[in-house]
Amino acid sequence: MTHIYQLNNMHFAYADKNALSIDHLQIEEGKAFALIGANGSGKSTLLNLLAFLASPTQGDILFKGERVKLRHLIQYRRRVGFLTQKPFMLAGTVYDNIELALKIQGIRQRAEKILKILKQLDISHCMHSQAKLLSGGELQKAALARILVLEPEVLLLDEPFSYLDQSSAQTLELFLQSYTQDTGGSLIFSTHDRLQGFALADNVLALAEGKEVKTPLINLFHGEIKQHEFHSGALCIKLPDAIKSGRHISINPQDIVLSNTALVSSMRNHFLGRIIMVAEEMGSVRVNIDTGVVFKALITYQSLHELDLKLGGNVWVNFKSSAVVVF
Repeated sequence: MTHIYQLNNMHFAYADKNALSIDHLQIEEGKAFALIGANGSGKSTLLNLLAFLASPTQGDILFKGERVKLRHLIQYRRRVGFLTQKPFMLAGTVYDNIELALKIQGIRQRAEKILKILKQLDISHCMHSQAKLLSGGELQKAALARILVLEPEVLLLDEPFSYLDQSSAQTLELFLQSYTQDTGGSLIFSTHDRLQGFALADNVLALAEGKEVKTPLINLFHGEIKQHEFHSGALCIKLPDAIKSGRHISINPQDIVLSNTALVSSMRNHFLGRIIMVAEEMGSVRVNIDTGVVFKALITYQSLHELDLKLGGNVWVNFKSSAVVVF
């Protein structure tokens, strides 16, 4: 196994505020890697470091086993493609923007490459449109095409689904699912949709307040602990007796058991709620239940049919206290 990135004892600070602290991280080459977390958790900061647009305040970044030095950052930037949340396009058509990227790299036979990538992203119809006048989704795809045509070793995407409509998002999801296999390149992307991150990526890094947390950050709640219980507004969740402190909790959606009646078992947490969403999630079923707060569960199609779950119907949410991750 080879690693495209390796981070050791890495810290990054803005002025006196520490924004990112990662003791050790390895990102496998040729795989899809997702960054998940709330706004301000450090996702964009980490992507900037991986794109070599910034250097760590402390610690090392290794790229393909080579320690990255400040004086060589420009050389490394040429080996990665980074799509920001709000990409900037130059004056001219979509074709002009992509062709300029190829010209700068001294690449000939440009037309064939441009037409191929536009077709791949389903935006051939935008080829002669003014790039700056595109809609949000088309602009995102055009900027992505400008990066992909250069065949980077690593593709970095910062919240690529943020400004896409449902159809465009589905097209991009399908593209990303096959990207590493089709190109052999490495893919690293951030997303607010944590279940989407787990569905599309081979590995996931969850960040909270600039640090890695060993939880998927789904069913994430904020509050305080009182006498072995976690309180967050209308929510009261029973915890293992050994846990004394923490401000956040998370429950893996696969650890949630749904039932038509409250289960009598070792599970100590039971909440009755109303089903507000049922959706396919890469071979599983995502069920969102409003209990006063919204829980997200991942179940099988068999469970969906056996429980006869319907949108608007009632269902019990059950999980063990040991399934609660506190941090």
